[in-house]
Amino acid sequence: MIHVIKGVGINIDTRRLAGSIINLETEFRKFKQLGFDYAEVPPAGLDLIFNGKFFKERFLRYKHLFESSGMKFTVHGPDPVDLSKNREEDFLILSATIDFASSIGADSVVYHCGWSGKDDDKKHREIENLKRLSSKLEEKKVCLVVENTTQTVEQTLEIVYHVNHPKIKLLIDVGHLFLRVRGDEEELIKQFTLGLPYTFEIHVHDNFGKVESDFERNIADQMHFAYLYGVGDLHLPIGLGQIPFEQILKLLQNEFQGIVVLEINDLNRFEKDIPESLSRLRMLMRK
Repeated sequence: MIHVIKGVGINIDTRRLAGSIINLETEFRKFKQLGFDYAEVPPAGLDLIFNGKFFKERFLRYKHLFESSGMKFTVHGPDPVDLSKNREEDFLILSATIDFASSIGADSVVYHCGWSGKDDDKKHREIENLKRLSSKLEEKKVCLVVENTTQTVEQTLEIVYHVNHPKIKLLIDVGHLFLRVRGDEEELIKQFTLGLPYTFEIHVHDNFGKVESDFERNIADQMHFAYLYGVGDLHLPIGLGQIPFEQILKLLQNEFQGIVVLEINDLNRFEKDIPESLSRLRMLMRK
């Protein structure tokens, strides 16, 4: 039996939105015309959450835009939120993000895994705080997906496994994973294959597997130089880096029924490359 994915999405970057409803409308229209099924929306780019609270009345100014966009949605939670640190603000912000996701009928909320694989106390705190959110996720009919950042898929999956709740699943970020394994294609495929049966969402973007810590800060910390050296989490269009996407995406044909999201942050550089990346994704997933 051939499985069919739920759809292909694209991220809307927080910095591009900058609290502007006009920017949001422009991006919805642009990505709908390009043929994307989903938009991944960041609440940090909108003026809807303040001090850990979702302001429902402010959402009314966006409501029609979401309803008329013709797109489906996922939500990317704020990057700094880290439940392993046990800050109550982080818990409140993620809870408010779930409220926002429910208001737009989003399929999922993306949460960056905080535990790095070394501190058992942090691991325990993250697991317990995720469990605290489980009843809300059920009530709001939203799935929370835990994304690998600096972790292996195996480590991220360990968090999901111990939470053990049907509304908390895995997200594999292929670009982050390629950096974590330092460009080792064999290990990349091994980790990806391990996590795929438990995965609800996949993020795709390209890089060269060269980690920032191997380079001076004036290269790694400034994106315009990082591109030149091919260093770090570049979020490049598919095919511009060295990730073996043909092998990765071939694994999705009979294994995956979730959402694939293309993450391109810098439209000033890469907007014209997006249609080709979308075409490559669809072609490789059909092979």
